[in-house]
Amino acid sequence: VSGRQDSWVLFWLYHSLGMQVTVLNPFNVVILFQPVTLQCNYQTSATQPPIVTWKYKSYCRSRLADAFNPSSQANQINNQLQQNNPGYNPYVECQDSTRTVRVVATKQGNAVTLGDFYQGRRITITNNADLSIDQTAWGDSGVYYCTVTSSQDLQGNNEAYAELIVLGKWPGLGHRQVRSKMF
Repeated sequence: VSGRQDSWVLFWLYHSLGMQVTVLNPFNVVILFQPVTLQCNYQTSATQPPIVTWKYKSYCRSRLADAFNPSSQANQINNQLQQNNPGYNPYVECQDSTRTVRVVATKQGNAVTLGDFYQGRRITITNNADLSIDQTAWGDSGVYYCTVTSSQDLQGNNEAYAELIVLGKWPGLGHRQVRSKMF
């Protein structure tokens, strides 16, 4: 009887949580023209494959500018906001109307469709939901949202994001030094 109860509890938990979307690495730094894969995982009770959409959103504030000017007044205000609201991220949290928002790619079943801005680039969604960019470009720095949608599973959390910084080669400054200033 105990085995049946355990199975029932696990079944109930799995189905009551609904959709769960996570990204493996929320902060990614790459060198210009290098490949990157933003890994997105999801769990769903749906029996049909969901629709996976990756959206690009520009940063609300420049991480690079803040990293190299930590004493600026705006940076000090953001630091105070973050201390008062530990979950607040000034680089990510702002109205979409104040930044660039574009669909990068959508996957339905095995078919992947690129957004208009990304046509002609070697970008795809691999595995179940990973966004693979074969060659990063200057304009790729930003926040990438992985959204998983299923009409069979409307509960839970269907979205997660990963930040991407694309760096050029700067004489005398390695990308590890830059990364340590930004995150």
